[in-house]
Amino acid sequence: MTEPRGVIFDMDGVLVNSEPLHLRATQEILAAHGVTLTDEDYFRRYIVYSDRELMELLLPDATARPAAATAKSRRYLELIQAGVPAFPDGLGLLMRTDGWQVGLATGSLRCEAELALDSLGIRERFQIIVTREDCVNGKPHPEPFLRAAEGLGLPPERCVVVEDTPGGIRAAKAAGMRCVAVTHSCPEDSLREADLIVDDLGAVDLDALVPGAR
Repeated sequence: MTEPRGVIFDMDGVLVNSEPLHLRATQEILAAHGVTLTDEDYFRRYIVYSDRELMELLLPDATARPAAATAKSRRYLELIQAGVPAFPDGLGLLMRTDGWQVGLATGSLRCEAELALDSLGIRERFQIIVTREDCVNGKPHPEPFLRAAEGLGLPPERCVVVEDTPGGIRAAKAAGMRCVAVTHSCPEDSLREADLIVDDLGAVDLDALVPGAR
């Protein structure tokens, strides 16, 4: 007898190769406020955070943070208009989820997520999409993944998460879920908390992580 099971994808860095664009947009907005963010610091410390949290962490002037977060999102949307760069292995894994309940939990804004998913023609693959606006707490808090599981009607232990950052992994594990990590954005040694680490999502056997039968 089979049990329902779910797979919850992160978007940026898993399905969409957008982190370089997020970084560029963030650096441009911060530079306008006299703040420097290096590539190394972004990928090592800040990649998991939403625009709002990034500005809270990096902008000393609290009154400037809301406008800066809005400006960063606007600039990112301008950059991505040139085309949505995808990870073929992430899309390949997504296409191998027939029989699974499929969700998305992203730190991006809904307008950013919808643009990327529609451009790639994969919007219909997801039964639930959780964005930053849907949560009080973003990753590395478990709330995004717990909301996605709730939207799928599944307990956390029947879900596996696909992530690319240490903070995303921590969020998945705190939610009580198994986690696959791919080295698209961060080195393998920073992803050790995941249940499985791969360089290519084409190698992932989801059935081995969340069996379909009792």
